[in-house]
Amino acid sequence: ADRLVEQLKVIKLEEIGGKAWMKQHQTIEKLNMQAQMCVMQNSDEFVIESLIDHEKIHFLIQDLLATEVFKEKAWKTAKKELASSHYVKLYLLVYHEAVVLGLLEKAFFTTTAISSTSDILVDLADYCYRRTVFLNQVDPAKIDEEPQGKEEIMAVTDEQRLDAQKLKIEFGCAMSALTILRFLSENVPSVPLAVISRLLAEQDILLTVVPLLDKRPWKRTVKGKKEKYDDGRWREEGADDQHRLGKTEAQVWLLVNNMLLDPDCRRKYEWSEHRKANVMQLSKYFNELLIDQLPVLSDLRRFVETLGFSAPPQSSEARGVVIEQVPEVREALLKADWKAIAQAFVLMLKNESPEDQRQEMQELAGMYDALDLDQLLDDPKCSSCGEPATQRCSRCKLEWYCSRKCQVAAWKQHKPLCTQLCEGGAGR
Repeated sequence: ADRLVEQLKVIKLEEIGGKAWMKQHQTIEKLNMQAQMCVMQNSDEFVIESLIDHEKIHFLIQDLLATEVFKEKAWKTAKKELASSHYVKLYLLVYHEAVVLGLLEKAFFTTTAISSTSDILVDLADYCYRRTVFLNQVDPAKIDEEPQGKEEIMAVTDEQRLDAQKLKIEFGCAMSALTILRFLSENVPSVPLAVISRLLAEQDILLTVVPLLDKRPWKRTVKGKKEKYDDGRWREEGADDQHRLGKTEAQVWLLVNNMLLDPDCRRKYEWSEHRKANVMQLSKYFNELLIDQLPVLSDLRRFVETLGFSAPPQSSEARGVVIEQVPEVREALLKADWKAIAQAFVLMLKNESPEDQRQEMQELAGMYDALDLDQLLDDPKCSSCGEPATQRCSRCKLEWYCSRKCQVAAWKQHKPLCTQLCEGGAGR
């Protein structure tokens, strides 16, 4: 892990998508996989310790923010011109955000990682806030939405497939952001004052998080089946699971509990009637079933009940005491010449030879072959219908199917990824 961590470096915006970026993406993917193995095996977290020792947490946050802004400012332009010829590379640029965020999520489980990070946590908190806004707007039923009928399947374009993948990945990133916010709220003494002040005073994170308990974007109904999002994937919800608190929903409750009851947070929160009304929405969710599953919420329940017939506690900290700190990294990224960066990115990919693409895809496939991914995955499910699968794509070995019929139906959607992995983009 030390060797991989030492290889991490700042990639220039103009290099995103190039050979140096691709190599770094693979390095972060390996570290993320190794960290996940440590979690599953309950072993020493040597990956996270190495990131802390080599002071690379700061770098990962910079990488995350650069990827986010690249998607906002350059990805759409590139998608229009390169969706058919460089499908995998455009997908990886979106997927990279999830890989970096996944590694940060594992790192921030430890207080040491949080306390070792500088004021760039303001930027990370801002990023997480934007993800909560996204969750309030997204329709979870649209994620993984499949075209109906042969004509619709055949009519789906590469651009549309990329957009669908982007939505799916961003949803997962938003769920990870909730976890990071919870970790920050549990370690307020280790977090710079400006971070908590910005979350509560400037952004009012409670106004975007509390409504999620009503919207519940981690639940959906697809084709008459109720599903719940946990551990990075949608699972069918059995009758016994409907009243059981999922991990994601528990993260939101713990975040709200910390933000409202932590003494430092209470000193910074300036109440208004609007903010009081928002918090009072929590009262309808409190019952014995919830408290049995999360006993720590007992104090929050009493707080909300008391809030209903009394004036809210006033902030004991004058607004001018803490100097507002702005998200400097994102602000600097937004000032870059993104039109020129997008044009240079498109030109760089167009100038890649078929041999360059083939070699890049083979290296990527080789990396996944070297990793023992089977230990990280559940039993395979058909990528077309979701039923248990026993057959695998004979070319790329990535997709699973329950029958030949499902494999044929999914081929048009799977073909771009399969072709580039197996042939390096040649012969589409």
